[in-house]
Amino acid sequence: MDFKNYLKTKREEKNLSINKLGELSGVSAMYISQIERGKRETPSPKILGKLAEGLKEPYEDLMKASGYMEVEKILDELEHIYGDNETRELPPANVEEQEEEFELVSLLDSDHKIFFQDKLLTKEEKTKIKSVIEIVLKD
Repeated sequence: MDFKNYLKTKREEKNLSINKLGELSGVSAMYISQIERGKRETPSPKILGKLAEGLKEPYEDLMKASGYMEVEKILDELEHIYGDNETRELPPANVEEQEEEFELVSLLDSDHKIFFQDKLLTKEEKTKIKSVIEIVLKD
């Protein structure tokens, strides 16, 4: 099920109008309507948090339904890395030795969802950003 149908189904299950969900979540009814009609891209994680609050649904469920969070994939990766020990402890998130390095160009060229100030960047916008960076960093 895609996110627009997921949102509409959850809203209808709660017997909420679009306007009422807007009031409860702080997200405009027009924006919610545009999501449900497929006129808007998947909302940012921040907006999903507001919708989750308005729907009284777990934030993780909306993140998963929107495609941001592939829970099974993450759990499989953790199991592969740390083993099948149910009492395993995850390493602290702020361990400096575990800093991940990546090429910005590979991120901009990827299909990853990238946001800037709560706006999902389009492929064209990512290409423009890449061009600007290349100009700024040109020798």
